[in-house]
Amino acid sequence: MDFNIRQVSILGKIKQLNYDDLVIFLIPFIIFAIYLYVYNPGLMSYDSFNQMHQIATGEFNNIHPFFHTFIEMLCISVYATPASYCVFQISVFSIMWMCICRYFRKTRMHFYLQILITLVISLIPLNPVYSIFLWKDVLFSYFLMFTCFLIKVLLDRKEVNYGFIILLSAVMACTAQLRHNGTIVIIIFLAVLAIYLYRENHSQKLYIAIPALTIVFILLIASLNVAYDVDDNQKDAFYAKVVHMLADYDLSLDLSKEDRAKIYKLISKKDIKNHYTPTFTDPIYRHGNYKEYSNNKMDYITIAMKYSILHPFHFAKYLLKSAPMVWDITRDSDWKGSVYYLDLDDAKKSFYKSKKTSPAAGYDNPTVINKDKEIYKEFNSFLFGFEDNGICNTLFLNPALCMYLSIILLVAIHLITKSKLIYFVYLPNMLNIIIVFFSTPVQDVRYLYPNFLVFYLLIIIFISCMRKIDGKSA
Repeated sequence: MDFNIRQVSILGKIKQLNYDDLVIFLIPFIIFAIYLYVYNPGLMSYDSFNQMHQIATGEFNNIHPFFHTFIEMLCISVYATPASYCVFQISVFSIMWMCICRYFRKTRMHFYLQILITLVISLIPLNPVYSIFLWKDVLFSYFLMFTCFLIKVLLDRKEVNYGFIILLSAVMACTAQLRHNGTIVIIIFLAVLAIYLYRENHSQKLYIAIPALTIVFILLIASLNVAYDVDDNQKDAFYAKVVHMLADYDLSLDLSKEDRAKIYKLISKKDIKNHYTPTFTDPIYRHGNYKEYSNNKMDYITIAMKYSILHPFHFAKYLLKSAPMVWDITRDSDWKGSVYYLDLDDAKKSFYKSKKTSPAAGYDNPTVINKDKEIYKEFNSFLFGFEDNGICNTLFLNPALCMYLSIILLVAIHLITKSKLIYFVYLPNMLNIIIVFFSTPVQDVRYLYPNFLVFYLLIIIFISCMRKIDGKSA
């Protein structure tokens, strides 16, 4: 496949919106807006209050990616309530989904099927709940889905224009900066993409242009940290996993006296016994000695690697039991974490109590407007009931099932189109899955929310491949 840079709109199909596009846009927008009305001013967790309080005080740190905090700050500057960000997030998904459906719509039957699929997606509780949640993971997931879509567009066409190159690079840069592991996902994917583009047609220099422009955008976004004097409070990315792994090895393996004594300098034997949980990293690493780790980082990493090599089966067992959300299609009762959190007041109380501080503005001290109303209680009852129902949880709230179904769809699309390039479209999400598998701190579905969105994307792609459904043009 030869790629050419020309002044031809690669996204010409989505430039002129029509009634069909409006229908697709409005379905999720209206349903998600209903959830926002019920849970006004939106759903927030401990992490959400952390970011809101940073905005209120003007004292920023990078515990959470500042780019996401910056976007929230822009929304707050327009209308000083968390709901303003929720409206932004709802709009982002609705627009992205509208563009996806527009691009893959070839017949009227495709449109009718897209309406049905969009309606189902919008009614699955996970999606409207996440659309009004102030989590970086949600916006990251939207942009990862759109990255996969734009890669599909790139692979479909032989002609690309400068506008598309800028759009693709900007979307990938945003994906990289919206979550800490996003940078790893995008950098690895850029390397693979550059190799592919070079092999296909290196004369057009796309293998240089797209990665280079993406890196420029990443650096521009990162410069916000300097502009707003963001404190570097992010701990070493390996710290939590190393402490958790060594605690498991201490409990399960026959370690040398020297290595065990070294581990107890990092975290005490008592804390290991009292706080180690296979599916939850936070309790154990919070009791660790970060200063000790920082001063002897390679020693502890070496110990972890040594026993992982000496006991490969236990290492594999440890990974599987510490991240069951990645591969298990049934959510067990002993998993730590949740699909979603609905108690804003509890999250607020937890944050301000642990930080020993008080709200600094109205928007970092929100209250649930409809909490005493019957509609709020009914929605809560429905959402918790849906999560607790084993069948509903497995079919609609399980990221592992979405991954397996996506693999089936990838194979089906490959067989229909006779092209292996469809696997390339899934690569960004697969990289995210791999990183989460090795690093997830708790079994919160939000970390693998892209599994759901990319699965929905693949359904739309699969339908578009079924050209014989209806010969009438869309």
